[in-house]
Parts: sequence; C-alpha cells; structure tokens
Amino acid sequence: MNKTIRPEHVMHYKTHANSFFEALPVGNGRLGGMVFGHPQKDTIILNDSTMWSGSPQDSDRPDAHRYLPEIRRLLLEGRNYEAQELFSRHFTCQGDGTMFANGANGAFGCYQVLGSLRFFFFQAISFSHQSGDDIKDYTRELNLEEARARVHFRNYTGDYTREYLCSCPDQVLAAHFTAKKPGSIHFALTLDREENFETSILPDMTLQMTGQLHDGKEGHGVKYACHVRISAVGGKVFANSGRLCVTGADEATVYVTAATNMQGFLGRNIRDEIAASLSEMEGAEKKGWSAIERDHLQNFQNLYKRNEIAFAKPFDYTDMDLKQRVLGYSPEKEDYGLIELYYHYARYLLISSSREDGLPCNLQGIWAQEIQTPWNGDWHLNAQQELYWLAETGNLSECHVPYLKLTKELVEPGRRTAKAYYNMRGWLAHTCTNPWGFTSPCEDASWGSTTGSAAWQCHHLWNHYLYTCDKQYLEWAYPIMKEAALFYLDMLVEEPEHHYLVTSPSSSPENWFYDEEGRMTALCMGPAYDTELVKSLFEYCIQAGKVLGQDKEFITLLRDKVRQMAPIQITSDGRIMEWLKEYREALVHHRHLSHLWGLYPGFLISREQTPELAQAAEKSLESRGITTAGWANAYRFAAWAKLRNPDKAYEALTMAFRAATSQNLLNLAFHCDENAEEPELPDIADNFYPFQMDGNEGHSAGIALMLADDQAELLEDGSMRIAIYLKPALPKQLSEGYVKGLKLKGGFELSYSWKKDGTVEGTLKNLCGNSAAVFLGGEVIAESSRTGEVRITCPVQPLDTTGHNRDDKI
Repeated sequence: MNKTIRPEHVMHYKTHANSFFEALPVGNGRLGGMVFGHPQKDTIILNDSTMWSGSPQDSDRPDAHRYLPEIRRLLLEGRNYEAQELFSRHFTCQGDGTMFANGANGAFGCYQVLGSLRFFFFQAISFSHQSGDDIKDYTRELNLEEARARVHFRNYTGDYTREYLCSCPDQVLAAHFTAKKPGSIHFALTLDREENFETSILPDMTLQMTGQLHDGKEGHGVKYACHVRISAVGGKVFANSGRLCVTGADEATVYVTAATNMQGFLGRNIRDEIAASLSEMEGAEKKGWSAIERDHLQNFQNLYKRNEIAFAKPFDYTDMDLKQRVLGYSPEKEDYGLIELYYHYARYLLISSSREDGLPCNLQGIWAQEIQTPWNGDWHLNAQQELYWLAETGNLSECHVPYLKLTKELVEPGRRTAKAYYNMRGWLAHTCTNPWGFTSPCEDASWGSTTGSAAWQCHHLWNHYLYTCDKQYLEWAYPIMKEAALFYLDMLVEEPEHHYLVTSPSSSPENWFYDEEGRMTALCMGPAYDTELVKSLFEYCIQAGKVLGQDKEFITLLRDKVRQMAPIQITSDGRIMEWLKEYREALVHHRHLSHLWGLYPGFLISREQTPELAQAAEKSLESRGITTAGWANAYRFAAWAKLRNPDKAYEALTMAFRAATSQNLLNLAFHCDENAEEPELPDIADNFYPFQMDGNEGHSAGIALMLADDQAELLEDGSMRIAIYLKPALPKQLSEGYVKGLKLKGGFELSYSWKKDGTVEGTLKNLCGNSAAVFLGGEVIAESSRTGEVRITCPVQPLDTTGHNRDDKI
C-alpha cells in the first residue's frame, strides 16, 4: 500500500457538543453512549439495545384469509382501488399495529433511551466554584481505530484529560479522568431519564437506576437496571443528596453497567436484571481501567483493522474542526479525507452496534436520545436492510450474524401470519418487525401490504454464504430460505394479460400510482420489487440445494416457476417498469428504488449480463432524481456505482455531505417534495432531522462499490467463479489511493493501490479455493484458482503455464 497517503481515523473537534448530533458515540454492540465532552456540565446519553417497550401480541386477523379471494378477484379485474379498500377493512393487522411509528405505549413498542449520566465538575472540595472559567486548548475527538472518545483541555487549575470507551469483553462503559496536577479532580454525577425510573445509592457507593417500560397492555413490560460506580486514586468518593461525588482525586474511573430482563429471540435473556448489572460492575471494577482498555482494544481492532481506504488529498483538513468541515462542505474544497472518515465511521458504527450474541442494530444503531424514537427505532424490512449492506464487503461478517438470526426468529410468527392471511405454507413478514416477532400486515394498506420482505431477508442469508463459503452455515440457512420459497410458491397467481405468475396482493414499498379513474392507489399484483425478490429467492434455493445435494424435485419445481414468472419489464419511455402495468406515477421522484432491487443489492441486472436492463435502470435513476432522504440517497449512490457511472455516483456521494450528514457524521433522514424537480434541501446545521444509521452504512457500501465490484457464478460442483472489477465507478477526483482488506464473494480479500498514471498494484487473497478473474478496463490482469495469494499488477505481467503471475505467492 502507498504509505505516503495517510488515511483518516480520527474525528476531531475544538468545542464540546451542544446536541446529540454533535456528540460522539461509543458502543459494544449492546451498551452505548453519546459523549458530549463539556468541561463543566457534561452528559453521556446511555443506551442498551434491549430497552424496548411493548410485548408479544396476537396481531394476525384469524379470518383474514376469507377475504383473500375477493381481494385477488378485484385486482385481476383491474379494480385496485376497491381491492385496497377491502384490504384496509379486513386484511391489515388487528390492534394498533405500529401505531404509525409512535408505538412507545403500544404493544408494538419502540426502542428507548436508557438514561442520561450527568457530570458536574468543580474546582475545589467546597463545591462552590465550577472549574473551567478560562478554558484553553480544548480538543474533543473520537479515535475510530481505538473506539475511544477523548477530551482534553486546560484552565487555570491545570490540564485535564477524559477518555471514554465501551468494552465488549467486559460489558461496561468506562470513563477515565486524569489531571496533570495531583488532587485536582472534583466532580459529582447523577443518573436519570424522562420517565419510569427510580434512583438510589447503595451502601457500597453504587448509584442505581431501575424501572419498567410499558408493555402496551397492563403496563408491566421490560424491567431494566443501570449502575454507576466511581473508582478513584487519591481523594474521596461519597454520596451527597442522591449524587455520587469525588473530591481531591489524582485520577478517577467511572464504570457504567446495565441490563434488562427482555426475554427475546436474541440477547442475554436475563431474569434478574439488577443482579446481572451488579455482577458486571463487580467484574469491571476488579479488573480496572488498564486491563479493560487493553482487552477492549484487542477485541475491537481484531474487527476494525481488517479493512481501510485512503485517497490522495490535495489539502490537509485534519487539524480543522470536523463540525466546520461538515457545515462548510462543498465538492470544490476537495476534502477527500471526509470520505475516508465517513467510510471508516460506518464500519466503526456497525462494530459498535451489532455483535454476534446480541440484537441486530436497529434504525438508530443503538444510539437514541428519545423515549419515542423515530419510526419506533424498529427494523423496517422494505429498504432499511441498508444497515447491513457494508457488513460482508467491509470484512465484518461476524457483525452480520445478528441480522441473520433475526430472520430465523421471524419464521415461527411468520408461519402463523401466512396461515391467517393467506392460508398458505411457509412464512413471511411484511413491512416492519420488532423483538416481539411482529410479522402481520401493518395498519395502513398503502405501506403495510408489502410481501417481499421475507425474500429480502433471505437475500442476506444467501449473501453471507457467498462471502464466507461456509457450508455448515448454509445447512442452517437453507431451511429458512426454503420455507420462505414455499410461501411464494403458494402465493403466485396467473395474471390474465400475459399469463405470468405474479404475487397478489402486494405493493411497491410506500409508493403510489393513479388508477384509470385518477385515484391514488398502492395495492397491486406483481410489482417489479416482488418479481425480482421472489425470482432471486428461488434461484438462491436452487443453488443452495445444489451445494448441499438436496431437494432435486423441489429445485426442478422452482426452475419451472421462475420461467413462468413475469420478466423485468421496460416502460414505453425506456425505464424499468415498477408495476405490472404502466401506471401513471403519483410521486415521480419517490424516495424508494424498489423496482431497481434487481440491480442492487440483487444480482439480476448488470452491464455485462443484461445491458438493456442496465440502460433502463439508468433511465429510472435519472427520472427519480438525486435529492432525497439520506438513506434513499445512499440507495441512489450505490445504484449509480453498480451501473459503473462514476460521475453520477460521486454526485450522490457529495449530496450525502451537503444535505444528509450531521456534525458528528450521523446520517439524517428527511422527506422532500417527491414531485418537485429541485426540492428544498434541509439545513443540516439545525439538528432537526432524525438520525438513521442505514444511510451511514448504505453510503459506505457505495464507496466500496466504487473501488471494486464482483459477480459470482455457482458451478456444477458447487464451487464459485468470481469476476472482480477494479475501479468500476471510481471518479476522477479520487485519482490516487488504496484499499486494504475489501472482502469479495467466493472468499476473496482484495488489497490494491492505484495512481494517476493508471498503475495498479496489489494482492488478491484466495481463502476458500474458488476461482477468480480480476478485470481492469475490460482486461484480465490477474487470476486465481486455489488458496493463497496472487499479485495484481498493471501493466500485466506475463502468466506462466499454471495461469498465475510468475512471482505469485501461493
């Protein structure tokens, strides 16, 4: 790699945070905190991924399937509006559903903030004067490589350093305070939340907060406990008026632990939350800051240091406050280090919010400041799978596992939903889900009727296999995929015009069209979204069955059904057709790109294999426009990168910084006027728009796609042949740089550098023994057919008789 190009891994600020959108996140997959870094009155917003209100509910209408034949008949007759009316009356969930994304006090529930840890720093034992009257040399940073937030400043009383980390091995959030002058650390702290809490100080000087969330029924929901303890060197630790206090310490460490008694499909399934939190507190305090820090670094860096990107930068902005870099961003400033930081930050966020034994990261990751989080902080299954788009390519397969386990846990409730609504085999989920296994259609037919979600979940199952080549894992995943395929086999009906097999009823996620009478309608049969997803699921099952040597008759049936399904159609003006018919669109610049799922993240549309469809996808993207919500802009970015259009891809990437990135680089979600050619952009300085982590991961997946793309072909013997494309959508602005440790399908790992003169040098690690060809500008520049490492060079070196570069290391 080019060592003269230095990547950015530190988010640097010169002022403390004034809001959530300036604070610095730390997390261990379950426990998290947002660090504000104020010298005098500091706050850490605390989170625990299992802080969910709500509870399991019977949301399926038991007799809904009685109305299915009539809904289908109306759709077959082209009476979509009437079908939607019937669907709304008899085919949505029973009860309140998601409460239109305000489920905090309903059975659906929502993800909630744990609480706020508040610090009050003082000058002296008397607590009469706050320190910090004359702050100088203030710095605040998040070191992504170390997963550590740090604050440093000085005033007339001395120099102070505060460090914060959240350890996965020890399940503790720890803050370590030091000062240059002995005996000069004095502070008090409190713990609270907006509702449902009690605090007390235990005899051993542990601050305890406990409470119980609403279950949406009798009020007896998840119980939680949070504990805080201070360990000081020198000085005194004592309680005063419900606060923990320290005076005259040389250094001090604050330990925070938390637990809930959530009995869910993942996580710790603890019965006694107070005992569990206290047990972890005892272990953390006994171990101490230094050992916790050591094990935290080793654990975190084992994941983080696998993958890195860097670009040549004409200007060095590393000493500039990141807040000013974001607020003052324009493409003309050529701040390419911001792209590096954003990418590394996405990997940092995923590691910090999604670990193997915990819940998957939700729309908030794990970081939230509200009781009622935006969109319930749940799992949306009709686009927000973006949360895991970077997991495999970013060399973080382990972090993908919680989401794969979520899919498995949807099978049982999804079977009941399939029976109640469709009287069919298999399982499905609709638009939203939660830790309580909600799989019913949501409360509004226009967005709750989507039926492709189970197939998209299974895409993640198959994709994990493509990257890991883990046959034992596939034996676990295949039955889940097969059972989802059974549902879609039963659901397909023949439409009358072309006699294609299509899904019915369904919708193209959250989008509308006008029927022949000019009425806005969403319910339909056979949207492109469903067709692309279901075809893909059938193909995945065919290939998985081949690898495992199972289900020959089932595979034959699936192949037959794929041939009978509707093709991806093209409109009269050359775009991918979103619905089975060429309806007039109600929202021309709609945020979703559901009809382009087959382009990305699916594998049905590509420049090489389906050039006509790729051209139609390009026209669709041009028509939809680029100015839209953060996560939706990320989808556009990735789609343009997949189409090998570097200029459009880069335009979308710059839009992320201009309109969808907060001052701490968290993605902002907002809705534009979806019929306006140039809708009004939000002011990212006002911190008004909600955070959604899917945009961070989606944009960063797009960055990876600019650097390398891959296509997998499964051979008859179950092995894979991979085509790898270097710099497929790399814009001219990023003319030099390197990528290290990018993971590719087939178990390959790619590292290479590039220069302005066209020189490319690197290595391709073959971890699973599959075959691969590396392309640059249409030419094969390296090949691999067995485990080991091959060199990548351009100009191409001659190949020896084995098909490898002569100086390959095998």
